Amino acid sequence: MAEQKKYNCIVIDDEFLARKLMADYISKVPQFNLAGSFDSPMAAIETIATGTIDVIFTDIEMPDMSGMDFIKNMSLPLVPIIVFVTAYPQYAVQGFEVNATEYLLKPVSFPRFIKAVNKIITILNYKQRLEAMGAPETLSTLPAAPREESRNFLIVKTDRKMVKLHFNDILFVEGALEYVTFHTSSDKFMSLYSLRKLEEELPRERFMRIHKSYIVALDKIKEINGNQVVVGKHKISVSKAMKPALLEHFSGRE
Repeated sequence: MAEQKKYNCIVIDDEFLARKLMADYISKVPQFNLAGSFDSPMAAIETIATGTIDVIFTDIEMPDMSGMDFIKNMSLPLVPIIVFVTAYPQYAVQGFEVNATEYLLKPVSFPRFIKAVNKIITILNYKQRLEAMGAPETLSTLPAAPREESRNFLIVKTDRKMVKLHFNDILFVEGALEYVTFHTSSDKFMSLYSLRKLEEELPRERFMRIHKSYIVALDKIKEINGNQVVVGKHKISVSKAMKPALLEHFSGRE
């Protein structure tokens, strides 16, 4: 059996103890390799530029350049997975707007770290399998069939199989980098796909983009509470820009 690939991680934080804690957590994950620990984004540039880094754990509030500004201005063919580690919850929305995969609040407990790691490794393993299967053009979801009244499903390429997803079974779709995860009441399916393309294919009377990272099935929303909606057992953020359209939809129903 082939040896499991190790994914290269770096930590960026101006606080020594914070770097040490994250380095210690990373050392406990067999699939991770700590490729570097840096006290500023500028110090990490050379390592990131090698193109070998898979995951960046970065603080936000740092002297000279914030972690948020650094990620926004990063220019790479393939951007690593971004995990913000910060003491400031007010940056959460901005974090997801730059496609951060996770947002960890300090002090980060080990169980919370492992929860984030499980999500990260799922994405990285899936990406590795897709790359091993062939050229990028063969990896995406099958081209959409012409929209017809009777069409009520998508054919999604996930792992090494094709899955027929009925619209009625989809709770919401979560975007992360160049992948999306279709959540149903009993399962979830990850596929190489863009939320923008998916937004065009799903019927607008049934689905709505409520955040840069989420599309939800309107009839599956149980509750709107502030800047969150409850879909099944999940709480999903609603962006300020999208909330008026969502409220208008529900106020116009009945």
